Amino acid sequence: MTAAILGLLPVFIVILVGYGLRRSGLIDAHHWDAVDHVCYYVLFPAIIFKEIASADFTGVPVWRMSFAMIMAIITMFALLLWGRKRLCDWLGLDGPQFTSVFQGSTRWHTFIAFAIIPIYFGQKALALGGLSSAAMTPLLNIVNVAVISIYGLGHRPDNRALLRSIIRNPFVLSSLGGVAWQLLHLPVPGMGVQVLDMIGKGALGLALLTVGAGLKIDEALSTKAPVIFATSAKLLLMPLFMAVWLVLLGVHGEAAQVAMLCSAVPTGSGAYVLARRMGGDASLIASIMTMQVITAAFTLPLVLWLAGVTG
Repeated sequence: MTAAILGLLPVFIVILVGYGLRRSGLIDAHHWDAVDHVCYYVLFPAIIFKEIASADFTGVPVWRMSFAMIMAIITMFALLLWGRKRLCDWLGLDGPQFTSVFQGSTRWHTFIAFAIIPIYFGQKALALGGLSSAAMTPLLNIVNVAVISIYGLGHRPDNRALLRSIIRNPFVLSSLGGVAWQLLHLPVPGMGVQVLDMIGKGALGLALLTVGAGLKIDEALSTKAPVIFATSAKLLLMPLFMAVWLVLLGVHGEAAQVAMLCSAVPTGSGAYVLARRMGGDASLIASIMTMQVITAAFTLPLVLWLAGVTG
């Protein structure tokens, strides 16, 4: 069993535990809503800010690597938005379903990437993971919040309402806050890191449990086409876009390999929380995420092998 499979297997097991807990009735539905609330407003923002603000970028080709990652994401954004009407007609999607396919095709799971990076590249390479988070997370959150605000709610909000929804989003605030902390070269107090670590350590496990709790197998089976499309786009097409931009910008070696890994991991758990809170199709994104976790056990080793990573 490959290192990627070993890294992903516990994630899928936690999702199954959440599904089992929800089906057992041991935890009521309103309790799951409370867990969603805590993850959305406290746990995920804490860990995102800490990882970005405390990352060590010494010796990293920051600007070229960052620009390559940003351009790969923008390429996927442009493709999905340009082909939205055709895609919705082809897959039979409504607005909320399109936002879930959009999230599932673009977002990345920071914590899965951070768990796998040391296995392949060593502990010091986490700085490259921090750079990836700083480069991609703000843009991903801002654009996904905007897309859900426009299409998930069933009507286009006025510009002020859209701006308010972006500014008030805790994922956006924590991402931009971490970037600002880095740009201002502010010190990160050791005690502050410990506090944020303690707050954020429960984020991944709790969020994955809520993913499992929100998963409905019957609905997943009835939405095969959107799930397959988003899985293929995220795990195969996004790494292809990333590879093209890395080559065009002359990013090589370990920096390029880490960028490829970050582009090839499944969609982040925050996508489910965002869909629940802002009017996306939470069941569909849960199905997409589950399928991606299973499929990534096979596609991740392939992408890394093509990127020249031998393990």
